[in-house]
Amino acid sequence: MEVLDRFKAVGLADIGKANFMNRVDTKFPLRSEVLWNNILPEITNDYYIVQINGLRYLEYRTVYFDTPQNLFYTWHHNGKLDRYKVRKRMYVDTGVAYLEVKHKTNKGKTKKKRIETQSSLDVILPEEYAFLEQHIPCNPIDLSPVIENHFHRITLVKKDLTERCTIDCELGFQDDNCGHETDHFAIVELKHEAGAPHSPLHKTLYKYGVRQSGFSKYCMGRVLNGQNNLKTNLFRMKIRMLQKRLDNAL
Repeated sequence: MEVLDRFKAVGLADIGKANFMNRVDTKFPLRSEVLWNNILPEITNDYYIVQINGLRYLEYRTVYFDTPQNLFYTWHHNGKLDRYKVRKRMYVDTGVAYLEVKHKTNKGKTKKKRIETQSSLDVILPEEYAFLEQHIPCNPIDLSPVIENHFHRITLVKKDLTERCTIDCELGFQDDNCGHETDHFAIVELKHEAGAPHSPLHKTLYKYGVRQSGFSKYCMGRVLNGQNNLKTNLFRMKIRMLQKRLDNAL
């Protein structure tokens, strides 16, 4: 992780213009060694790294919620263009947590709404229902926790503030029955306005053969943990294709 020290650090207050709430997200799964040995060393002069309380490699915990009919999961699996995720996320190093709704619109944009929460990650309080009622197309009283994940994140910001990037490493999943760790690969996610030109990071990823691939941590976690009564054929095919691509990487 020595390469992280080569980036110039900024705080959260310095990156407001790059903290897009209406954005285009592009994900690039890749092998961890390619990230650390090839990608990051080539972009240290083009990006700032976000540092919080002296830390540049921050731990996250997230609990996802769904209906008894697995509405959000099924919409994603079936390719519905207008879909939602509901989650509670804790920034472990600061102890701050949020209840969040992510909405992927039929225009391909991602909109995120959130409120700070003081309750347990696996509980939605009655006083939080009003927030959810404004942003999801179902009754929040029907939601219950279905899977938790954890990972460490690096956040980079292009120096002209036109792109933000998150890099998730050491991803793991837990539910009531089992856990699944995936420490051999990382997920780079670029967040930018629609129509933005290719960035130095985007070009570097392509240089090393890393290609865009849709990847939902929520859906993949549920498939990898073998949860019952889920339609999984499309996601299992995607997991096999992803594994083949990672095996054939540098």
